[in-house]
Amino acid sequence: MTSGLSIQTPHSAVGRHRRSQSDFLPAAMRVVWVLIVFSALLTAGFTFYPEWLRLNEMKLHLAKQKSQLEELQKLSQQRTQEVHLLQTDRDYLEIVARDRLDMMKEGETIFRLSGNARTH
Repeated sequence: MTSGLSIQTPHSAVGRHRRSQSDFLPAAMRVVWVLIVFSALLTAGFTFYPEWLRLNEMKLHLAKQKSQLEELQKLSQQRTQEVHLLQTDRDYLEIVARDRLDMMKEGETIFRLSGNARTH
């Protein structure tokens, strides 16, 4: 009669032990590599995140500065045009003198209708 028991010889136990060791080392190496990669990514993240925030802040500041530059360039162009007109166009000069300096021709009466009358 044979029972369902199997007898293990010393060779089969040693073979199984060797197989479990040979399976363990590659798995352990994979875990080590995963940990190395994870720590490298974590280090890179902590290193570059503040710089990334600073870069975004600088981009916002640059956009504001460009907007201000455009406004100042428009104002400069308007002022340049006004200076040119004041130097070359006598009619424009007369209008400006009458409006801003409250000058008038002899016998002329000026009526200001707006509420923006200038006080000197």
